[in-house]
Amino acid sequence: MSKKYHVQRREFLNTYTNWRAYIIAMVEDTSEKPFCCDDHRSGSEVIFELASCHDEIELHFSLATAEDRDNSLHKANKLAEVVNAFRDAIEKEIAIINERQTTQQHTRAAAAVH
Repeated sequence: MSKKYHVQRREFLNTYTNWRAYIIAMVEDTSEKPFCCDDHRSGSEVIFELASCHDEIELHFSLATAEDRDNSLHKANKLAEVVNAFRDAIEKEIAIINERQTTQQHTRAAAAVH
């Protein structure tokens, strides 16, 4: 039986796909695996990797025990919270920089006319 996944994504993080930065996120779907056998008690395959152009990091998300599962969900929620806050801050800073550049261009154009 081939594995099924709730999520199985591999994405480049830059718009330049020849740059190395990537993310891999995979969570196996074990809903169709039997609960009776030791072979199937090891849990789901869970992979979360981030890579920049130079470094790689793999975060571990154990689903072996109830405590591990709670911790892994907490870790995933914190990652999502921080990444979303980071994205929001980047959007705000881009708007500030773009506005500043637009204002500077209008100031230069007005000065050139007079």
